[in-house]
Amino acid sequence: MTRLRIVNLNTWIGLLVRGLTRLEKVEPPGHKRRRFDAMVAELKVRAPDVVTLQECLPLPALATDLAEALDYEVVWQVANSGLRLFGFGLPTGIGRGEGLTVLARRGLGLEHLETKRLSGRGLVNDWFSFQAGPVRIALACRVHLDGSPVIVVNTHVRYGFPNHDAFWEGWRTLRERGVVTQAEPPGWLLKLLHDNRTTRDLELKRLADWVGQLRREHQAPVVIGADFNLDPDTPQMAEFLAETGFTNALPRLAPGALTWDPGGNYNIGFGTKWTWDNGKPKSMILQLMAYLDLIPQTPDHVMFSPGLTLTDGGVAFEQPHEETLASDHYGVWADASVEGVRRAGLDAPR
Repeated sequence: MTRLRIVNLNTWIGLLVRGLTRLEKVEPPGHKRRRFDAMVAELKVRAPDVVTLQECLPLPALATDLAEALDYEVVWQVANSGLRLFGFGLPTGIGRGEGLTVLARRGLGLEHLETKRLSGRGLVNDWFSFQAGPVRIALACRVHLDGSPVIVVNTHVRYGFPNHDAFWEGWRTLRERGVVTQAEPPGWLLKLLHDNRTTRDLELKRLADWVGQLRREHQAPVVIGADFNLDPDTPQMAEFLAETGFTNALPRLAPGALTWDPGGNYNIGFGTKWTWDNGKPKSMILQLMAYLDLIPQTPDHVMFSPGLTLTDGGVAFEQPHEETLASDHYGVWADASVEGVRRAGLDAPR
């Protein structure tokens, strides 16, 4: 059997989004380049067949620089770009915007199949963008391992707060600190909580339907690398796995492992401060987000469909390279054996 190795990582934009036209830097000068070097070092050691990356910024520079450093083929897709025309617009300094990247070893015939919009409104592509809010997408590519086609899906779904209890505990913490005085969150914040969670769940449903369609249409198994912004033991993840029949690698092989580790990943600290560098308090919503970011989580996932049998895997990027961690997330690596379309429960291609 042929082995497929995938590495997945949310690369971290290193910025705080303040509306569609403004970004705030939170990491010191030169740190993003050191993180890039740490990412390259880990990937060279892991030697994956495919890599799925989220929060890639700026595109295309991050994607193409990684491809050159690793000598891999690359496909990238912008998801969020603000207001932009031919690379110019607001916010500034982000290239064509933020999005997803898939890398593959040379010789695997990496090709872009489809891009699926999961939510969001507005026009967003590599050259033009006019957004009415954040856009979430999924990117599907195909590779061939010893003649067996495998579809690689990469996505990053909406953040809906870790869970209901964490949101309310965060609000109580803001009250204790004197950031807010009212016992109940304002209506607009409760609506934001509800809308984000509803949208995230709809994105997961659309993704499940789409990957099923891809398997049938292309007669090939599917591997997903993703930031689902959900822990493995949540009802939403259980429902997604039940609907798709996929296997989630990390909880199978390393139960309880974290990919969001406030106690061990110092990069998270850049975004969990209550104030800006000048001492001015952050807004109420950013202070709430800072509290929630202190909760250990496992939002990052690698999943295999039938036709791909999980054999090994674990956490990646959890060790610093020259004292620098690659991201505010750790990544996931996993190996699977490629069984072919007949073993995947699909009809052989005609």
